[in-house]
Amino acid sequence: MNWSIEHLAKNLIRHSSICDQATESGIKLSALEAADYALVMLGESIDDDAMYCLFDWDESQSTLSIVVTDQSKACDGKNIISIRFSGINDALIGEQADTMKFWLRDHLTTSADFMKYSLVAGFTRDARNTVELM
Repeated sequence: MNWSIEHLAKNLIRHSSICDQATESGIKLSALEAADYALVMLGESIDDDAMYCLFDWDESQSTLSIVVTDQSKACDGKNIISIRFSGINDALIGEQADTMKFWLRDHLTTSADFMKYSLVAGFTRDARNTVELM
């Protein structure tokens, strides 16, 4: 997977990629690869106020973003990982958000990189107002 890196304000770095897979298995593989990419960098994004590792699914953009953030969900960690799934509608995945959440939750249970830290894994849908615990 190829990642573009963009330096944003306040020492934030956006890592973005596009998945052009159009099969459920290909999309799942890419989502888990993006999660692993983000989880390897958790230590760089954690500060004293870090509480959540958020997985945000934006259905309208078919984009998954992964970020470490604080309790208020207003102060993000250094690395923001974002992957857009350009072929997800062709894959005919029902309930895309629920499917993505299931894949990621299952993956986190075996992730040594995630288990190193005391973060709460959360899933959001299009906004950070409501966090579903994973």
